[in-house]
Amino acid sequence: MNVKKGKGPIFDPGLCRCCGTMKKCRVLNVEYDYMGVKEVYSDIMMDCFGLLLSHLDGKPTDRLVCATCVMRLREAHSFRQQVLRCEEAFQQVRMSDDTLNNHIKNYDSSSDDEKPLLLRKRKKLEAINCINKPKMQPENAIKTSLDRMNGAPVSKMLKQRLPMSKVQQLMRERDPTYKTETNVLTIVEYSYACPFRCRHNNLLCYYCGENFLDPQQLRQHTAEIHHPKKFKICEHRNIMLKLDLTRIDCRLCATKINTLDDFKMHITNVHNKIYYFDKKDAVLPFLLTKDESKCALCDETFPYFHALNKHMNEHYNNFVCETCGLGFVDKGRLAMHQQRHEVGNFPCDTCGKVFKAENNRELHIDRVHKKRARVFCPKCDIRLMTHQQKLKHLVEVHGEEPLSFPCNLCDKVYESRRSLTTHRRKDHLRDYRYECNFCGHKFFTRFALNNHMPTHTGERNFKCKVCEKTYPRLKTLKDHMRIHNNDRRYRCHICGQAFIQNCSLKGHMKSQHPEYG
Repeated sequence: MNVKKGKGPIFDPGLCRCCGTMKKCRVLNVEYDYMGVKEVYSDIMMDCFGLLLSHLDGKPTDRLVCATCVMRLREAHSFRQQVLRCEEAFQQVRMSDDTLNNHIKNYDSSSDDEKPLLLRKRKKLEAINCINKPKMQPENAIKTSLDRMNGAPVSKMLKQRLPMSKVQQLMRERDPTYKTETNVLTIVEYSYACPFRCRHNNLLCYYCGENFLDPQQLRQHTAEIHHPKKFKICEHRNIMLKLDLTRIDCRLCATKINTLDDFKMHITNVHNKIYYFDKKDAVLPFLLTKDESKCALCDETFPYFHALNKHMNEHYNNFVCETCGLGFVDKGRLAMHQQRHEVGNFPCDTCGKVFKAENNRELHIDRVHKKRARVFCPKCDIRLMTHQQKLKHLVEVHGEEPLSFPCNLCDKVYESRRSLTTHRRKDHLRDYRYECNFCGHKFFTRFALNNHMPTHTGERNFKCKVCEKTYPRLKTLKDHMRIHNNDRRYRCHICGQAFIQNCSLKGHMKSQHPEYG
């Protein structure tokens, strides 16, 4: 168990009371801070569902909840709040209408001396309704309407009510996501900004998914083929829209506009379109060029788009990981990151490695322990162990052209895209993202960091089943097991003597064959 300042106790692992799995957990009835808001999960559960959980006064390990269930609980609580807001708005409008109806009835049945007083009350109620109207309605709308109807029968004036369309608009504006989506739709529909998607370093058309290497061709394709009214954002609530702002001129007139802020002012002041300035923009701004990837906010350049896309997390820390403190642009990126902190529930009985899914464990057992081939050749019946072996087989046996992936920053060429990406991150970007909490040393992979940690912790978790010796790393144990198996794989090419370990061969070469050293 560990405690992070201001965030409450964390139990890793712990048994979640809500889903029954062993994960990193928090305490149900302890106060935690989430994005500046205090929350107690047992209270939220009572508020949402009326559930009073038992044994909340027992041991902390008996009242835990995992991060996955916390997220679902927050979503349920948020939905409940949304329904309550809409219900409150609806009731306010209906109550206003009922009050107005009563005024009309009282006015029609009142004497001439009472009518001036009732009319003043009516105007006061109209003014209150006017304040509650959406922003796009002028505050003096009802007063202007009454002035325009000067001389008309009073009963006709009193029957002027808030239209149902305005009631619906008022209820919609109570939902924060409605304002955010309206802003995005306004930008896309009335400007030449180009929405797009990405897959690693590939730029994709937002509408049809076609792949483009040249951003200019992407912009031209989007403008000529797809109409902005076909743009839909409902399926992308959890991610921010990527928007190329190379050209952001107004579609409704010939005005040239250079920045997104200028466009917002123009579209509202000149064309009277709706834009909610009190909401943060849900778009990621890019200035796409073919030769380099340059940040639109800080002018920092990157060798390829994937690195720039990741860099945007530094500008938009909208969602923060409560485990490690890293910030992310949107919920989608945070969710993918949080998977790294999850502990799997499917351990391998042979080596003890833990996997998050049963299928991954079975694949590991077949490939590593049983040496069972699972990759099929598309041109014959042979099975191979890995995808790389399949590619090599297709070249050597079936005569296909070998794939090549050249690096655009140096002269190296790789046989797979994954190898090229690893080379770029490691050699050019120096993207060593895994840092040791004890000494600050950074590593390229989590595996390398895990191998490093025993130097600080002193743990020796890998035990030989034959002689019961313990080792800090799995690789060291595997090297040791060759002693029991008499696996002499290192052979001297001069005298033919074989050794179990490579260091023994090197010592043999220095002592027996120094002339070849």
